[in-house]
Amino acid sequence: MKPVALTTTKPGFEPQLREELNKIPIKKKILWTPFRGILIVLSSNPYDFLEVVKENKSNLKFLFRLIPLEIECQTDIDEIKKAVLSLINEKKEKLKNKSFVVRCNRRGSHKFTSEDIERVIGRYILDNFKDLNLKVDLKNWDFKINIEILQNKSYISIFYNNFNEFVIEENIRNLKNLKRYVERPLNRSERKMQELMEKFPFIFENLNCVVDIGSAPGGWAKMLSKKAKKVYAIDTGELKVKAKNIIHIKKRAEDVDFEKDIDEEIDLITNDTNLYPDESIFLTLKFAKYLKSGGYIIHTLKARNLETKKEDLNQVLKILDQYKNIELFKIINLKANTKNELTLILKKL
Repeated sequence: MKPVALTTTKPGFEPQLREELNKIPIKKKILWTPFRGILIVLSSNPYDFLEVVKENKSNLKFLFRLIPLEIECQTDIDEIKKAVLSLINEKKEKLKNKSFVVRCNRRGSHKFTSEDIERVIGRYILDNFKDLNLKVDLKNWDFKINIEILQNKSYISIFYNNFNEFVIEENIRNLKNLKRYVERPLNRSERKMQELMEKFPFIFENLNCVVDIGSAPGGWAKMLSKKAKKVYAIDTGELKVKAKNIIHIKKRAEDVDFEKDIDEEIDLITNDTNLYPDESIFLTLKFAKYLKSGGYIIHTLKARNLETKKEDLNQVLKILDQYKNIELFKIINLKANTKNELTLILKKL
């Protein structure tokens, strides 16, 4: 499977959107992203997935937009050019003598703007496809080069005729004034950590170095910064908290180079990321080798859904069985956990 769609909803309603998408009758996998209101869908191809979503529109109450994705590449101008070149060559017979526009939607922190990408790619197309007799038309275009950038990943598509962005305006209107949380998600994460600190105070004593995986928007990092000398907050997303002892490593956890980015013994590892259970535990275990003996790990297991909660827990426990120096200390259901969550406390022997 590959990325075939970027889907959006109102921030805070990502779990509801994911649940709806999981019920669509097509093989797929739904991925969380560091960006609020955005999920990525993996499936066989974007064309079939788009049609199935259209057919099931009446069952989708939380979907705002579905943006089909044809090619994934790194967020690098040369890589984006290669992807555009490949797509146009694939469809060139349909594109002859047509007008086009380039549109870029950028999320994350970059040295360039969306307009920079649009300008560079537009010029690249005109210079490299003169035989197609293309022209730019910003308003009445025949096809659109659509570029979605999510930090270090970019997704390119050519929208033409019925293959286009799918928007459910009714859902946008209905959810406009609806609040998902009495408190923001940041406060819910703080309540989870507060409960852990009250139940297991010994875990948080004499902490020098804490690594918080999937830290944004920063609820756990905020609480941990009051207990530890240093908190390494790992996330590509922005933190909504600031403290002198919070060090934001703006990378995906799997891309962190420990020797370069941290390079000190870890006293406590925490992980509250929105990832599939196996993906998440492997990220935690990546850092566990740098955890001191006697150090603890606080890991949130986020089941795919309520029905798979037991299965997902068993899968994670089976993975942990392979690590003889990591002991399961406690499985706890915190008051602030969602129905799909369990909190695992592990200890390094």
